[in-house]
Amino acid sequence: MDDNTRRKVCQLIAGIVITDEDLDPREEAFVERMLTKFGLDASERDVIYPLVDGEEAAKTMRTLPPAIQREAFELLIGAAVADGKVVAEEREYLGAVALALGIAEADVERSLSEALARVKV
Repeated sequence: MDDNTRRKVCQLIAGIVITDEDLDPREEAFVERMLTKFGLDASERDVIYPLVDGEEAAKTMRTLPPAIQREAFELLIGAAVADGKVVAEEREYLGAVALALGIAEADVERSLSEALARVKV
């Protein structure tokens, strides 16, 4: 994955964790782990800005290669459940992205349920 693609994925993830305007410490930790995973450190945190909303995220996802789309969507699910709950704003964000990728709502809900079951609150 090139630098530009890594930045796009990081923006997508950061966008979902702030949709409810309440950054839980567990969400913050998820973002830090994601930045590390993509080879970025705290000093490069500005790569996640500007943050994107659901519609922008959907447009961005369409531009990514299929393998990256899958990875990014899995990260979005993980980010949405990081704090042990999924709020309406996160569901809307995921819904917009899922629609852009042709993922059924039932599949999104199943993924969320499975991911929530794995989260230790």
